[in-house]
Amino acid sequence: MKTEWKPGDKINCDLSFSPITLSDAPGIPEGYIAGIASTPNTDRHGHKVMAKAFDESIKVKGLGGPGGVQLLIGHDWNKVGGKIKKLETVNNNLLLEGQLYMDVSYVKDVHSVLKQNGGLNFSVGFTLEEFEFNDAMEDEDDPWLIVQKGDLMEVSIVTFPSQKEAKMTFIKTGSADVIELETMAEFERALVADGLCDSRREAHKFALWAKSNVHLLQPKTSLLTDQANTAAQHPLLDVAMLKPMADLIAKARATLSQ
Repeated sequence: MKTEWKPGDKINCDLSFSPITLSDAPGIPEGYIAGIASTPNTDRHGHKVMAKAFDESIKVKGLGGPGGVQLLIGHDWNKVGGKIKKLETVNNNLLLEGQLYMDVSYVKDVHSVLKQNGGLNFSVGFTLEEFEFNDAMEDEDDPWLIVQKGDLMEVSIVTFPSQKEAKMTFIKTGSADVIELETMAEFERALVADGLCDSRREAHKFALWAKSNVHLLQPKTSLLTDQANTAAQHPLLDVAMLKPMADLIAKARATLSQ
């Protein structure tokens, strides 16, 4: 771990997020993301970035064009992932909203990972401007490097978190399109990707519960009509059925937790 810093040194500060997926939010394009880019909490590397540390840099650079703060993939300066739409400090947290470039192949891959994995992480890349070392550390969790001001270069989507308090709060997935699923494993992954379950383990438990109550999802037909013999059953593993199933999530979770 680097323990000596000087003005101009570049720091990458990873920030964790666990997204809430809102695929049917009206008026928001697919690939739109939002969340917390930075907090004044101490990260696991012992760095503490103070609130509003990047405000002046954001104001000077702006968010557009080649000189603005960039949205990157994995701190790779050759892989711009999208455009930051909003970046401002609210209640001491630096909040971000951005639009992924969905017509770029590697960004499509990242978007797919976000949906299937239930999110990745944020990381801010900046150069030091004003900082101090904390010589009066009373606890091992106290920060040893306090950053009062930094020149924010970019915010990246990365794999591993450093600051668990920073979380993505929105991903526009566009998954309202009907996609027929072929296996229960795909069904479970879709439950996580659509934000209906927080983990594959929870999705598996819910899938078992749904299987035992599949009659609730089947259309009721009258036995006195010819339609009872000819009407095709709606595919069980159809993503379109995730929405009505969301209405049963609360009941399922309550039942499984007992």
